[in-house]
Order: sequence, then structure tokens, then C-alpha cells
Amino acid sequence: MYATESINRSLTRQINHWLMATNRLAVLENLASAAAWQGIDHTMEQLLKASFKQSIDEVTAFAQGLKQQLETSNGPDNQRSVRRGVLQLRDKYLKAEETIQFYTVAINSRTTPRLAALLRACDILCIKSMQELLHPLGRKTPLVLTYVDKGVGASILKAGLRLWDGRISPVAAIKVTQHNLYRPTAIIHETGHQVAHILGWNEELALALQNKLSGYPPEVAHAFSSWASEMAADAFAFVHTGFAAVAALSDVVSGSPASVFAFHANDPHPISYLRVMLNVTMCREFYGSGPWDALLDAFKNDYDIELVSFASVPLIRKCMEALPAVVHILLRTGHRAFEGKSLSQLINPNRAGPLELSKLEYLAGPALFTSHAWIWKECLRLLALNGYKIGVGAGDLPGLYKQQEDWMTKLGFSVEMN
Repeated sequence: MYATESINRSLTRQINHWLMATNRLAVLENLASAAAWQGIDHTMEQLLKASFKQSIDEVTAFAQGLKQQLETSNGPDNQRSVRRGVLQLRDKYLKAEETIQFYTVAINSRTTPRLAALLRACDILCIKSMQELLHPLGRKTPLVLTYVDKGVGASILKAGLRLWDGRISPVAAIKVTQHNLYRPTAIIHETGHQVAHILGWNEELALALQNKLSGYPPEVAHAFSSWASEMAADAFAFVHTGFAAVAALSDVVSGSPASVFAFHANDPHPISYLRVMLNVTMCREFYGSGPWDALLDAFKNDYDIELVSFASVPLIRKCMEALPAVVHILLRTGHRAFEGKSLSQLINPNRAGPLELSKLEYLAGPALFTSHAWIWKECLRLLALNGYKIGVGAGDLPGLYKQQEDWMTKLGFSVEMN
């Protein structure tokens, strides 16, 4: 009898521990401040809170069920059953906590009204980039929660994926790095991942690359096919922001020579050396010659392929020959995902090219960076324009970053006007 009572007390203690932890988890204001919640879209707030509540309610109901089961029977078989249930309860709680913690930490990155405005501007840029492709195809655009964090590269937790707690992510969560907050073309790369997921483009593109590059060595077709998802996202960022995305990417991947020439099997990212060359080839395909040529010259000087002996060099040399064909498949070839059209037919890269950006700046004048109407309508091309000028590396670079900060802040503060 004593052993039975001891076991029951132990099980009761553990159940109550996880139940009380779940109750604390339900008080979302303890995890993200009211001010931080006010920094995100109201619809997104409601979606996230509803998802969190469902997850918490599920854990609570499971814990209450275990308590009731323990109270109704004290037999050894029941105790063993409850013990297994306690392990499940622990697992369910930790998965719910992981999910809620991820989003509330992201929300809490909106620490000040100004930073919240900058991140709302990033939300808008992301949504507009997806709408431009998804709306003509009759697809719904998911909401986006951007958050700022450390590190070199951006990342995405896509909407529609299964989360730690087993639920489906109601919004896309996109990380913006601190160093690129005023040059955030990488978030458009991440929305490229989201639209490719929605449309099923990655799988189709991988097959197209494998088949259409059959005239090259098999390892070339296989390599590019394995990199399809990252190249799709690069192409999406390019059609929206042109050279701005290319210059920013070059800066991000410019690490040690070992990292630039590294090839990792099963890594969806192209070899960085090839990736920069691929993006420059996109510029040349649509814009001809320009500052991207100087960027590539500097990049190749920093990472001289003639002076290294990495194992990846033979593959790189073979893949370089196929770059124009790869760009054609990415940007000029029709795909079922796009209802038979090419990506460049749906989103014209020339609108983010230097000629059209110059026309935009001339037409709008100084109001381009101060007028709410201009900023709201052309925010993606403003990102392309500022990023182009920064990418060239000439002129008042601190002033360009300040200009980017100012119009993004204005965009973020004006959300309620739309």
C-alpha cells in the first residue's frame, strides 16, 4: 500500500508540475510584451494567439485526463499507464513551449516603436513580393512575421509547415539579420522559398535542370538539380530587386576561401563561387554590362580559382560552362507552376534594372522617398534602387543607408493608412 501511495504522489506531483507550467505558458504577456504584440499585424496576432491557445488547451486537457485517470484507479497496471502518459505530457508540453517560444521571441524582437516599424516594413516587402506572383495565379498570400536576429544569413520558417507541436504554421516567420536590416534583399530570397513551396516549383525546377542540362557532364546536371530550391529563391530575389540582391548576396557569402569554394553533398546551397557567378549571369542576361561586372572582377580577384586546389574546382569549372543555360531555365523557361509562363514573364526583372530605376527616380523626384503613396506603391523598387546604389559602392554610402532606414520607417508607421 505504501509503495502504491508513493507512486501516486510522485505521478500526481509530476502531472501538476507540467500542468502549472502549461498554465504559465498560457499567459502570453509573460512571454511577449503588450507593446511587442502591438507591433505586429492585428490579423496575424489573432492567428498566432488562436494557434497557441489550441496547443495549450491540448496539453491542459491531456494533463487533466491523466489526473482523472490516476484518481479513479490505483492498480499497478493503471499506474504504469499513467507513467507512460506523464512522459507523453512532458513531451507535449516541451513541443508546445518550443513553438510558442519561437514566435514570442520573434515578436519580442520588436523592442522599440522604431524597430517595430522597420520590421513591419519588412513584413510589407515580403507580402508584396509574394502577392505579385501568387495573385495572378489565383493563390492566397500568407502573412509574414519578420524578426531581427544575429548571424550572417536570413532564414524562413514557411507558412503551411508542421510545427514542433504538430500544428500547421499559420504565418511565415522570416529572420532578418542585424547587419542587413537596412539592406534586406535577403528577405525576398526567403519569400522565394515560400512561393516555390506553395506552387511546387522546386520539384519541377529540379527535374527541368536535370533534363535540360543533359548536354553537359552528368555531374553538372545533377549538381544544379540538387541546388534547385536555392537557385529558385535567388531568381525570385533577382526579378524583384535586381543587382541589389546580387551585391548583397556577394557580401554575405564572401568568407574564407575554404567556405567560398566548399562543396557539400546534399547541401541545397550552390558552391558560393558559382552562386555569385550565377547571379551576375542573371544581371548580364537582362541588363547587359554594368557594375555587376566590376563586382565579379573583384570577387574573382579575392577568390582566384587559378590559385586554389580545392576538391571542388573541377566541378566548378564544368558548371561555369552551363551558367547561361541555367539562367535561361530559371528565368525564361515556362513552368507548370506558373501556368506555362516563365518567372520573368510574371515579374519583369527589367523593372528592377538600372534604366527603369533611373526613370522611376526621375519621374517621382524627391517625393519618391518621402511620399506615402510612392513608398507604398514602389517599396520593392525602392529596395532595389537603394540596394543598387549601395552595391555600386560609390557616393555617400552612410547617406544611402540612412535614406533606406527613413523610408522603411515611414512605410512601417503608415501601415494603418492602407
